[in-house]
Amino acid sequence: MSEVTVLGLGRVGYRTLKLLHELLSQASFNAVDANPGVKPLVEALGRTVFHAYSQDVLKQLAKKSDLIVTALPSSTAFPILKSLAEECVDIVDVSFTREDPYLLEPVVEKCGSVFIPDAGFAPGYSNLVAGYVERELGELESIDIMVGGIPSYPVPPLGYVVTWNPLDLIEEYKRPARIIRNGEVVAVDPLSETVTVDVEGVGRLEGFVSDGLRTLLRNTKARNMREITLRWPGHVGLMKFLRDLGLMSEEYVEINNNRVQPVRLLAKIFEARLKADVNDVAILHVEATGTSGGRYVETAVLQGTVENPATPYFTALVHAYASYLVVKGLVKPGVQPLENMSEHKHKFKEYLESKNVKINIKR
Repeated sequence: MSEVTVLGLGRVGYRTLKLLHELLSQASFNAVDANPGVKPLVEALGRTVFHAYSQDVLKQLAKKSDLIVTALPSSTAFPILKSLAEECVDIVDVSFTREDPYLLEPVVEKCGSVFIPDAGFAPGYSNLVAGYVERELGELESIDIMVGGIPSYPVPPLGYVVTWNPLDLIEEYKRPARIIRNGEVVAVDPLSETVTVDVEGVGRLEGFVSDGLRTLLRNTKARNMREITLRWPGHVGLMKFLRDLGLMSEEYVEINNNRVQPVRLLAKIFEARLKADVNDVAILHVEATGTSGGRYVETAVLQGTVENPATPYFTALVHAYASYLVVKGLVKPGVQPLENMSEHKHKFKEYLESKNVKINIKR
């Protein structure tokens, strides 16, 4: 019987744990979190022992677990992942880290273990689609990976609802976005241009270039490649206005003898004012052309509810299924972002569709 440890029981991690209970009906589970208040919730699932987080506890669990499934805050994720990799345990991770996952490759290769980084919605399923497209079409002339987690209708005043750390959200509109243009990796202003796309089942959306290609920059051969974050029309212009006005700046300004960073003030305003109990939708829309002329378009849409929002649920679905494949011994050792696992694309598609993700493919 397999023993699986899930580390981090937030919006994604807890959902992943529940899904793994369905996928691995014979496994036993450890659940680890810094908040002991979640203990009754996870132990009510059965076959699960809760552990309050500490480095010693994690080290002990790593020695006896067949797999550790991680969903950690970006501020702490990489050092913890590094310490787990050094224990030679298989890892499937969904945490965002600024560090390149391939920094762990020497340790993972020495151990002969598996490390799947970015095993979520986007990056994650988006990578799987990109890898599959390259497998189908060969070298790519262009690929646009368009992703969005948005309210089901444009909520005033920005057409958006904040459901995650507002500082991390604002960073998306500031951080230079790495794309591939004419075969070269270049960094561009994320708000330098607006893209418009009609998504079947959702409607017309607009997007801005975002820095989400990550391992695809290394592993996917494309002459031109971009990730585009989708929003309701009008949103990008409003965010550019706020940025150009200086409200996303980290430089201190003095107000009545108090030093304030405008970006932190804006984040607080977003946290307070961009809230609404509305359903949401997670969207992935990929358009690709091969250098030999082939074309591939895939659209994946998941409608969410207030109780079960689409973006964390879609993320957990991919996280859980990637973990299932590792437990079943279907992933080869090494650092294996999902673009390297395109042979499992049809299995992921079947699983996602069984969980109400609508997937449409055109060639």
